Amino acid sequence: MMKANITKLSISRHAARRLAQRGISLEDVNIVLRLGRRFHRTGATFYFFGRRQIPRGLERQLERLVGTTLIVADGRLVTAYRNKRAIAEIKKKPKRRAKLPPNPVPALPTGAPMADDPRLWKFCA
Repeated sequence: MMKANITKLSISRHAARRLAQRGISLEDVNIVLRLGRRFHRTGATFYFFGRRQIPRGLERQLERLVGTTLIVADGRLVTAYRNKRAIAEIKKKPKRRAKLPPNPVPALPTGAPMADDPRLWKFCA
């Protein structure tokens, strides 16, 4: 199984802002990407670093990372947050993004549309 590496990911502006706000360094991101549990949900990959992912002997150094979650989509770090119970919410998400059928607007006759045309009213909110 191939693990992601921070050198192979680009970081979005939003993710950079969240990392700074939450005090997560690039070294922390690399640790979570290498050691965290990986879940593919809703078109993205979630990396979750829980208590069980801490290697024996490094408990004191890595305790602060417990609950750190990274979301990666299309080779780009989208966001990062900390939540010790995030694993339960991640598992509830659907594995694939739902595909909605297209709802095309019917072609109108040439010229200006009429206000009393019933085909227009069903598309109004």
